Amino acid sequence: MIRPLNAREHSVALRMIRSATTSPDEADYADFTPEQRQGWDPPEPISNERRDIWECRLGEVMVTSRCDCGTCPSIGMRPQNRLDDEHRDDQGGDGDHSERVVLTAGVPGAMLLLFIDDDSPSFLELAPIDEGQSFTDFPEPETILF
Repeated sequence: MIRPLNAREHSVALRMIRSATTSPDEADYADFTPEQRQGWDPPEPISNERRDIWECRLGEVMVTSRCDCGTCPSIGMRPQNRLDDEHRDDQGGDGDHSERVVLTAGVPGAMLLLFIDDDSPSFLELAPIDEGQSFTDFPEPETILF
């Protein structure tokens, strides 16, 4: 099932790359208790240069899998030069990446996550937050809340 990103997937991922932050953001982290801080690394600002790299790499990925949970349109992605690499995780789990950044945002009724492994987008996830709710497609990019 290898295919290019469709227009909506590309637009959502691009909006995430340009505007989303990691979780927790600096404001949330500032309110953490000492115990909570032990479980999280402090947020690191994302440079414009890094976002530019991710945006460029977005044009180099192909969709390699789709979530089969039945409630979301989440997709796995791999760089074109690693399509056959089974060690490259494209489902947001463990893989052979040396660095992972997870960008977070929301839309009404769901969390939106973009996993970036070794500076390449690897998993775009739309996770419903209400029991029994499901989505068949990613939202319009302008509905994403940061």
